[in-house]
Amino acid sequence: MLVSRARVLAGVTAGTVGTAALHATTYLDMALRGRPASRTPEQSVEALAARTGIAIPGGPETRGHRLEGLAALLGLATGAGLGAAISAADAAGGDAVSRLPVAWLGLLFSGSALAVANAPMAALGVTDPRRWDAADWLSDVVPHLAYGFAAAFVYRALGSRG
Repeated sequence: MLVSRARVLAGVTAGTVGTAALHATTYLDMALRGRPASRTPEQSVEALAARTGIAIPGGPETRGHRLEGLAALLGLATGAGLGAAISAADAAGGDAVSRLPVAWLGLLFSGSALAVANAPMAALGVTDPRRWDAADWLSDVVPHLAYGFAAAFVYRALGSRG
C-alpha cells in the first residue's frame, strides 16, 4: 500500500513535536532535581561508531562535542522517524491506529519510543534497564510519556487518516 505524503508528514510532525516534549520534560527534570544530563546518547553513538568501524575524528574535546551533536541528531531522527513509521503502519493496517482512543494512541507512541530508544542502547551494552532503580525508570519513562502523548495529540489533530 502506498502511503500518502500527507500521512507521512503527519507522522513526522507528530514525532517531531513529541521529541520536543521529551526534551522539554527532560530539561525540566534536570532543572528541578539538579541532575546532570545522561551520557547514554553519546555513549550509544560511540558504541555504534566502534561497531561499524566509523571513526569520530578530533581530539578529546572536539570528539566529545561531535559525539554530543551526533547523539542529539540521532535522537531527533529517531523521534521523527518513529512518527513516520507509526503513520505508515497505520495506513497499512487500515487506519487501526487512527481509530484508537487518544489515551491508547499516546501509550502506543510512548511504548514504541521507549523500545526504540532503549533496545539499541541495551544491545550495544551501553545500559541495562534490568539494573535501573526507580529514579532511573522515572527519568526515562516520564519524558517518553510526554513524547507519546504530545505525538498522539498532534497525530490526531493533523487528521492522521490521509
